Amino acid sequence: MSDQSVQGSIITSRLIASIATRTALETPGVLRIEPTVQGFLARLGPAALQNLRNPRSQNGTYRHNGVTATISDGTAHVHLDIATDIAYTALNVAETVQQRVRESISHTGLTPGTIDITILAIEPHSGTTKR
Repeated sequence: MSDQSVQGSIITSRLIASIATRTALETPGVLRIEPTVQGFLARLGPAALQNLRNPRSQNGTYRHNGVTATISDGTAHVHLDIATDIAYTALNVAETVQQRVRESISHTGLTPGTIDITILAIEPHSGTTKR
C-alpha cells in the first residue's frame, strides 16, 4: 500500500444534470423531461463555449434537453422542465422531485441549492385507461 493521496473525481455540472434527470424520471407522476426551444437556444449561448473550453470545470453550467445544472462554489442548482401524469397532483409531483433531487445532490458532496421545477405539460399516461 502506498501512502500517496489519491485525488477524488470532480463532480461536474453535466453529472449533476444527469443525476437530476434520472432522479426526476424515477419519480412517480413524471412522464418525461420536456426539452424546450428556449433551452435549445440557451445551449448555443456562452455556457456552451465555456463547456467546450473547460469541460472538467467544477464551476459552470450545463444545459441539455429540459435540464439545467449549475455548480458555483460547491453549491449545485438545478432547473427541470417536466411533463406530469394527469393522475397525479402536479404540485405534489414537483415537490417530490425537488426533495429527491436535493437528496441525490447531497450524496455527491455538493450542497443542494435551488431546485426549480417547471411543469410544461399535464397529460394522461399512455398506459392509463380512460373511464
